[in-house]
Amino acid sequence: MMNRGALSRVLSGCLFAAILAMAPGPDRTAAAQSAQSAQPPAGPSVADIRAMAADARKEIDGYKTAGGAPDAADHPAIKWSAALWQVRDRAPNRETIALATLEAIRMLNRAELWDRTQARVASLDADDPAWERVPTALYEGAIARKSFDDTIATLSRTAASTKSPSNKAAALIIVGRIHRRLGDLPAATRSISEARAAAPGTPQAEEADGLIYEIEHLSVGLRAPAISGKPRNARRAITLDSFRGKPILLVFWAST
Repeated sequence: MMNRGALSRVLSGCLFAAILAMAPGPDRTAAAQSAQSAQPPAGPSVADIRAMAADARKEIDGYKTAGGAPDAADHPAIKWSAALWQVRDRAPNRETIALATLEAIRMLNRAELWDRTQARVASLDADDPAWERVPTALYEGAIARKSFDDTIATLSRTAASTKSPSNKAAALIIVGRIHRRLGDLPAATRSISEARAAAPGTPQAEEADGLIYEIEHLSVGLRAPAISGKPRNARRAITLDSFRGKPILLVFWAST
């Protein structure tokens, strides 16, 4: 059965709206005052959406483990996606709109309900703030299906028609990632460079910078960049060049 905890918190505002709509004449004022005193902060938070997504994943995975039919009308992915889409419609800012939309599409991907995913994506205007995150969900679905042509076409159309620099950059970055995954590095570089130029000074541009560096310096078959460092038990630094011609394993790690 669906876990209602996170869902009831973020949808409770709808109940108050219904109360106000039904309250006649003078009683409307009293209902409004009561609702105002009890109503939670407007719109769902990022934490609310993440909690819903976590509950959804558990139920969907449990359904699949129990042998639930993948094409059943009552598949939990369908109801959770619908719930998240309803949350999206009440989201108070770009971040929560984008996150709720991303998770709604991910639920359908998780259940391999590709037609429903396509319908959800097709309903989004190219300038919808959700496009800052939706390309990631499309990429994940394309990897799962091992089919990328439709995703490239959808993202290319969005990039060409949107007036939002961040939407255009987000779409083109994923197009570039797909080309890179398919081994077409020149096409990947072109798409990612276009993304960087579309939205300078944004997180998308920063991501594009990192991807271009990886393509130009860290792709398979390229000579490794110069690396040097001082081991804990050595008096002097060592360089990667000093090991040239010998098998070597580099392990990168960090802690906070």
